[in-house]
Amino acid sequence: MPSNYGPDPERNWFQSRKVALLQCLLVIGTTVASLAIALYNGHVKWWPIPMISHCGVGKPEKYVFSIGLVVAASLMFLFIWIVETSGKIYASKASAWALGFPCSIGLMLLAVCNCEEEPTIHYIGAIAYFVCFALWCIVCSFKELSLVRAEQDCWVHTRRILALMIAGFTFTMLFLFLVVKDKVDAGRIPICEWGACICSELFIGTFFFDLGDDYYVEQVKVDKWSKKGNYKKLSNDEDDC
Repeated sequence: MPSNYGPDPERNWFQSRKVALLQCLLVIGTTVASLAIALYNGHVKWWPIPMISHCGVGKPEKYVFSIGLVVAASLMFLFIWIVETSGKIYASKASAWALGFPCSIGLMLLAVCNCEEEPTIHYIGAIAYFVCFALWCIVCSFKELSLVRAEQDCWVHTRRILALMIAGFTFTMLFLFLVVKDKVDAGRIPICEWGACICSELFIGTFFFDLGDDYYVEQVKVDKWSKKGNYKKLSNDEDDC
């Protein structure tokens, strides 16, 4: 079957790798901007370090926080779809539906419902986002190791380390919050939250370098795998046979 995915600007208008980059930059940019605006208006202090959610409560930072993270949640949904259901490496729809897409919904919930006006919905969204994404990262990063020569790929090692860090920050945060009943003012819970958020976006950001230049959002179906050095990656150079 001839390949329809060549250097055609009318068809291949947006590389999938850019979705990962945009999502990463948008979340980091939104949280940093919201923090800066909240600090400027005296709504939060440098110490104790505020929870990320507290940077999206007052005006005008709440608008930046909500709009930015809602768009980021939409991009995360698309990113999960690209990585999981489009068959880059994992091709696991089960993990996408069980963990990936719920974390996108959780991010959207915590963005729309702030922690003061709708605390219950906000924290349900926050837990869904952090826990589901931490587990998704672990499943994805360690699933790569079963691939031939995957151990030799630098991004596999990078994602494995980041996945462990995300899980460490996330579950330490939940342990401090739910079991120890630690106070937010002590600073330990916010540090874990910021750590989990930063590592999560770095995890997503690695795909900007790893997805390659020849994979586009419009390429919704992959008919065949190509093997480059026995390490499976998507390619548009499909065989005609």
